[in-house]
Amino acid sequence: MSNDPPVEKNEQGVNVTPGTPPARRGRGERAGLDRAAILDAARRLPAEELTMQGVADALGVDRKALHHYVHGREGLLELLAEDVFLTRIAALEIPSDAPWRDACRTFAEGMRQSLVASGALVEHFRTLSRATLAAVRPAEVVLERLLAGGVDEVTAGRALLLLTTIATGFAREEVAAAGAGGHPQVAQFRGMLRETGATELSVLRSLDGSGFDAYGDAQFAFDVGAVIAAVEARLAE
Repeated sequence: MSNDPPVEKNEQGVNVTPGTPPARRGRGERAGLDRAAILDAARRLPAEELTMQGVADALGVDRKALHHYVHGREGLLELLAEDVFLTRIAALEIPSDAPWRDACRTFAEGMRQSLVASGALVEHFRTLSRATLAAVRPAEVVLERLLAGGVDEVTAGRALLLLTTIATGFAREEVAAAGAGGHPQVAQFRGMLRETGATELSVLRSLDGSGFDAYGDAQFAFDVGAVIAAVEARLAE
C-alpha cells in the first residue's frame, strides 16, 4: 500500500489533503465580482447614486471588496469615461493605405469624437489603464503611414503623442463650451473686457466680436494642421 496521504478535490477542483483549511480568498475575489461586473453596475446607476456603496449594493457585495478593482468614486468615473472612449474608438477605421496626412487627421478626429461622446465624463478620462487593440490599433496605423511617408520613427512617435494631447485637451474644452452658459473662460474674458477701457485690447475686442469660435471644427482643423505642417518641415530638412 502507498504511504502517501489521501487527497481529495476542493470546490475549485484542486487536490488537497483532507483536513487542510480552505485557502482564503484575496480581497475582492468573490464569485461574479470583476471589473466587467463593476462597470456594468456603474452604468446602470443614476449619476447621483454612483458611489462605491451604491455599486456594492447593486452587486450585493461588501463595499471594501470593490477596492480590489477600483478606488473610490473618482475611480468609478474614470472607469466609465474609459469605457465610453474604448467603445467609440473601436469603430475608428484608418485605411492601411491612407496618406499619412489623412491618417493623422482621421486619428485625431476619432480621438476627439470618442472623448466628446463621454460628455461630462471627459473630465475624468485618464491615461488608459487597459491596453486594448481598440485603443492601440489606430495608433499603430498612423505610425505605419508616417513611416511609409518617409518620416523617421522618433518624429512619427512625437507627432502621434502631440495629436493625442491636442485631441484630448480639445475634447475637454469643447465639452465645457457646450455646457450651460458656454465655456467659463470665455465669460471671464468678456468680463475683463468690460472692465477695461474701450480703447484697450482693441485687437482682442475685434476678434471676439467677429464670432471667432475657439472650440469648433475650424480651430481643431487648425491645430491638427499645425502638427502636419511641423512634420512636413522635418521632411523638408
